[in-house]
Amino acid sequence: MKTFQLLILVFVLISCKKENMYYYSDNKPIKDSTVIRFVNEELEKLKINTNEKNLKIYTTLDSTSYQTNLDSIRNKIFENALSFNFKHKDRKAFNDWLREKIIVVDNHSGNVVNFYSSFRNKKHDRSEVPLVGFRKLIKVGNVLYKTPDSQIPENYLFNYSSTITSSKELEISKEEIQFLSTFNINNLNTKGYFYNYISYLDAITLFQTFSDGFIKKPHVIEKVLNKEKMIYLQENNTHKIFDENSLQKILHLLNYQKKYSLEAYKNQLIRTQNLIFFGMNSDHYMIINDGKYTYLIHIFGAVVTSLDKKEYKIIPSQICKNAGIKYYNAIRK
Repeated sequence: MKTFQLLILVFVLISCKKENMYYYSDNKPIKDSTVIRFVNEELEKLKINTNEKNLKIYTTLDSTSYQTNLDSIRNKIFENALSFNFKHKDRKAFNDWLREKIIVVDNHSGNVVNFYSSFRNKKHDRSEVPLVGFRKLIKVGNVLYKTPDSQIPENYLFNYSSTITSSKELEISKEEIQFLSTFNINNLNTKGYFYNYISYLDAITLFQTFSDGFIKKPHVIEKVLNKEKMIYLQENNTHKIFDENSLQKILHLLNYQKKYSLEAYKNQLIRTQNLIFFGMNSDHYMIINDGKYTYLIHIFGAVVTSLDKKEYKIIPSQICKNAGIKYYNAIRK
């Protein structure tokens, strides 16, 4: 009898265990662990302690699930991979190593309206973008921010495959560090762009600013309550950084880069205004602005063949680029 009563007590205690509650924008509870992890990362930046277990977190995220759609796109990507000597029997390996993250931000409100991740294992997850992928945009922005009348060669952003990047181009100057502090991107390593990483939302902030001239930090947290008491409420702080003349120069550079860098893929990208695509070793990123939304798509393109020996092989960049395009076309609203 005592054993039975003890079991009942344990059950009651477990049932009464405090937990934070996470909600989509329509007040539906969030159950996806990867989404909760993403939200917790943003709460940490806001210095909100999630260990209290009394919180109600209301987000900007849409509750609509793209899981089925994304899985069907994965199937198409695998079929494309067969042309790169992947075999049907490697299907399980394909599902094990192809990992992606997608963030969709409303350009007008700054709301993060969709987040999808296949990184179920936190150990292998990614949450930062290499700053080196933005170095040319940052250098252009820094020059036009200080001297709007400066002239920039129209092909500056266009990446020639045969071009060797000079060590000078990879340096990050004090002026560029100061320029980035305008975006609240601080504590950078002065050794160069290769040594710095920024968060996904900081990456989107940069890209959106170069697309419309305004700094508007995307946000996923709308409000947070602790025992029904409001402890955080999102405030929209937007300010202009580029004048119209500078903005038009930047858009011209982005359009030139899109036209010539992605010649083979531009017909597959529907209703895009501008985009950048860059990669570092096994990580590939595509950021696309279609006028209404900005999409960040991250694909981890490495096949781990032996964890013990730390051996792996890289997925061909053509697959990663096509994967990014397919994901964008699949989830755009």
